[in-house]
Amino acid sequence: MPAPLSNTVKWYNYFMNPDFIEKAKNLKLLLTDIDGVMTDSKLAWYTDGEGRHIEVKHFESLDGMGMIFLRACGVHTGIVSRGSAPVLQNWARLLGMDILYFGCLNKAAALHDACARFGCTPQEAAFIGDDIIDLGILKAAGLPLAVDNAVAEVKKIALYVSPKHGGCGAVRDICEQILKARGQWDRIVKAVEEGTFADMRPPLTVVKTALKK
Repeated sequence: MPAPLSNTVKWYNYFMNPDFIEKAKNLKLLLTDIDGVMTDSKLAWYTDGEGRHIEVKHFESLDGMGMIFLRACGVHTGIVSRGSAPVLQNWARLLGMDILYFGCLNKAAALHDACARFGCTPQEAAFIGDDIIDLGILKAAGLPLAVDNAVAEVKKIALYVSPKHGGCGAVRDICEQILKARGQWDRIVKAVEEGTFADMRPPLTVVKTALKK
């Protein structure tokens, strides 16, 4: 006899988009944009003592924990960014991410490259975006996702749009929805509460070149 469904899973089976639930259950890879998704889109720089201009990014710790929880449940994670701020490597390593794409103009190509690396198909992958530069990869991913501040074109194709803005817990919200749909959220909560949760820290692969189609 199969194990009974938790109240969390029952709630999601009733209220959530059935396509979202099905895609979440089969998810093997989640990639995300940075600016406007894991940050509030604002850009800042400072000049160090040697006259170098250093880009500063402000991240939401709840978003980071969401990614850590997702990775601990067996979903590969990574960043696909048009930018190339060195701070992204520190953030990705802190979250135990698998891959980081720097200076990526063709994000759909990054998705296909990541799928080949991790042995999955684009239909088993998700991407979180906010702007029209993300449309190609969102259309290629099986589970397209968006944040509340995303442009209309992105929201139109997303299977789930977080009610939260980028940099304000949207990624955490999305990770929770995925884990609840997979029936894994209650286990994460229990492990954290009991002090038995252990995050994963795989080696980070950094791809610094723009990918071609």
